[in-house]
Amino acid sequence: MVQARAGADHGGMVRSTSLIALAGLACAFAAGCGDDAAPVAAVAKPKPAKVSNLERYLMRNDEEPGFKLIASPQSASGAESAGLPAEGQKQLRRNGYISQTSQPIESDDTAGMNNVGLFKTEAGARDQLKWETSDAGIHSQIPDTKIRRFTVRGVPGARGWTGHDIHGNRIGHVFWVQGRCMFILGNEGSGPFVDGLSAGAKAIYRRTNRQCPCY
Repeated sequence: MVQARAGADHGGMVRSTSLIALAGLACAFAAGCGDDAAPVAAVAKPKPAKVSNLERYLMRNDEEPGFKLIASPQSASGAESAGLPAEGQKQLRRNGYISQTSQPIESDDTAGMNNVGLFKTEAGARDQLKWETSDAGIHSQIPDTKIRRFTVRGVPGARGWTGHDIHGNRIGHVFWVQGRCMFILGNEGSGPFVDGLSAGAKAIYRRTNRQCPCY
C-alpha cells in the first residue's frame, strides 16, 4: 500500500508495502521519498476504489496535534495500484487486499499521510500489519534504517516505529487494525514523532468507535 506526496515544502512523503497523492504513486509505503527520489518503474493507473466510504475513517484536523488536511483524499483499488514490486503485490493479494484511501496532512514543519486499507478479512489486515512492521518488511524497503519501535496505549495491537527513509529523512509511522482495515499514520520531517502519532492514532480509533468498515 502506498502513501504519496504530502507537501512540497517538506519534500513530500511516500509510503507503503506503509498501504502508505495516489495519483502520483512512486515509492513503497515505508520507504519515504523526497524530491530527490530516483525514478521508479511505471505502475498501472490506479483503479477507482471499490469501497468509497473509507473517508470517514481518515484523520480530521488536529487529531494528530498541529496537523491539518491539505488536499482531497484519494482512493484506489487492486494490488497493482500500490506501486510495489511484484513480490509486494503478491503479499497484498495473499492477504486479501481490496482498496485504500489516503489523505495528505501537514504541520508547520512536518509532512504526513493517513492511509486506510481495506481487506477481505480482519485476519488478512492483521497479517499485512505484521509484515509491514516486521524487521524483514521494513528492511526490504529501507535496508539500512535503524528501527526504533513504540506502542500506543489505548489502541490494541498498534505498532509504531521511527527511523530514516532511503534519502536520510527522519520518518515515523504507526499502524493498527480496526475490523477489516489497516490504518497507517505517518510523518516525515523534524520530529519528534512518537507522541504526536500516538495521539493521532488514539483520536481516530476512539472517534470511529474501533470499527471499519461500518455499513
